[in-house]
Amino acid sequence: MLEYQKGETMEENTLDEFFSACDDFINCKFLVAEYKLQRMLHILAHNDELCSLIGECLEQFNRDREFSKAFIQDGQGEFICDMPTEEYKIIAFVFCTLVDIDNKKIDLVEFVKRFYGREENPFKAFINQMVVPFRDLLAEAFGYSKVKTDEDEADIADEYEEDEQLEEDDEDDDDEEELSGDTFKRAQKIAVQIISELQYYNSSENINDAIIVCKALVKTTDLRDSEITYSLALALRACKVKQVKFLVRELLDLLNID
Repeated sequence: MLEYQKGETMEENTLDEFFSACDDFINCKFLVAEYKLQRMLHILAHNDELCSLIGECLEQFNRDREFSKAFIQDGQGEFICDMPTEEYKIIAFVFCTLVDIDNKKIDLVEFVKRFYGREENPFKAFINQMVVPFRDLLAEAFGYSKVKTDEDEADIADEYEEDEQLEEDDEDDDDEEELSGDTFKRAQKIAVQIISELQYYNSSENINDAIIVCKALVKTTDLRDSEITYSLALALRACKVKQVKFLVRELLDLLNID
């Protein structure tokens, strides 16, 4: 197990903030993942001990070689991520991947879709395979207890989600989970139509926001994540762009949103 000797100048508060930021990233919705990742890396960058430990891992790490070994295709031609097994390699590998995502060298949506698209929840699969081990290895190295795993949180999360649904509008959660592939494709097509339509109008804050939301909708529908699609549709409605109100209404009707 990796260990790090705490010095007298150990920034305990910053470490607490870092592991809290890790939790936020691990438990966040896909829509805000890049923001949560940016915050986590920002806190990491301001802690000398974290930087020192990760730096030591990177010294022994050949990025190009390990990436070529990990990001591969299986016997069926499907892209998979075959994680390294050594602890220092896991830390270095995940750190390099997350930095590339933050720097836009890796597109998060495309990455998750390519390597985890076969999973029931692609984003959660990415988090569980890469981010959770990264966080837990760092926690162990600094003498912190492991942050609660998904298994530990499962029962609590289920109860919370049930209570949360009771407080929301009369939308049925089962309906959200059973959007068909055709529905996603149709939603994507409507979003493209809205973008095309709005390009003919003078720019305004509402129009710009609507275009951003529709681009996100086009990009994420391939993930087949009902929650993301519903959230983006509601965000589009909130933009209140009259020029495309009929297309917006068509999208909302498609998703059974009142």
